Amino acid sequence: MTPLFSIVVPVYNAGAWLAPCVDSILDQSCGSFELILVDDGSSDGSGGLCDAYAARDGRVAALHQANAGPTAARQKGLDMARGEYICFVDADDWVLPHWLETLRRHIEDNGRPDMVLYDLDRDTGEVAQPMLAEEGYYDKARLEREVYPYMLLDLRRKPFGFQLFPGYLVTKAFRRELVQAHYLQDGRITIFEDTAMSYECVYYASSAYITREKLYVYRRQVQSNLNHYRPGYFDEAKLVVDYLWEHLGRREPALDRQINAFAAYRVIHGINQELFHQKTFSAAAGNVRRALERTCFARPLSLEGLPLYVKPFIFLAKHRLYRPAMLLLKLRALF
Repeated sequence: MTPLFSIVVPVYNAGAWLAPCVDSILDQSCGSFELILVDDGSSDGSGGLCDAYAARDGRVAALHQANAGPTAARQKGLDMARGEYICFVDADDWVLPHWLETLRRHIEDNGRPDMVLYDLDRDTGEVAQPMLAEEGYYDKARLEREVYPYMLLDLRRKPFGFQLFPGYLVTKAFRRELVQAHYLQDGRITIFEDTAMSYECVYYASSAYITREKLYVYRRQVQSNLNHYRPGYFDEAKLVVDYLWEHLGRREPALDRQINAFAAYRVIHGINQELFHQKTFSAAAGNVRRALERTCFARPLSLEGLPLYVKPFIFLAKHRLYRPAMLLLKLRALF
């Protein structure tokens, strides 16, 4: 029998976090699922633990590959998935006991939409990007009217950078055919890969159900992908922006404004990263100048549609006045 859900978990040196994650999935009150653990070349014994779960529970499959990153690991799991809906879980997080049962109810009560979007909680502190979209069923017309103009960046809200709903891959259940057609194929993208794929799937979905229920728990890790200094941040972020332009850009003016604003936010975030991590302003300014000159990230940005309080930073960065842009950002500390 085809399971309702296929749950794909990329595993890389998950250590002590893997067992609580897997146990939280196997303890779900909805039993119609298969769990695919993809060992991404772990060296800490995580691969053996995946095999042990598969040996004692028929719902679990363990796959192994040489280390290629979470995007490739998820793709490997997706290739063998049989479920009607695909869910992704990170190996250091966990899900609440009623996660799948809640998703099943929303799916069956709403005509089996292409996606179900839900919220998450953190094990410590508040979630930086809460679910802001209204709860309920969205047909294509409602998606076009209420979601697409605001999903990448909701420019109606402060602070700058807020989205109608976060792009986290782990807070969405996708129809298998939808995610297979729009799964991120660019293995060079190592940050914001969730964003690149999630919003593309939402755009091409014919229907969705959105709930603000918190069904997933994100474990805050000091060494997680976005919580440590990334010297190549601007190069990596530009790959995502280029992907968004290719897959979503030049289709609707509202989406173009959002992609432009998303890129502007990435410039501001990259500058803030340098200001925070470098010991001196001069060192930070040198890194910013070299990175933005190399990538030409800021120059194509448009000021049109950006919030008034953001435009001065982007104007200065566009015109290669990096030190004044950084000083203004540091003095105003708005982002």
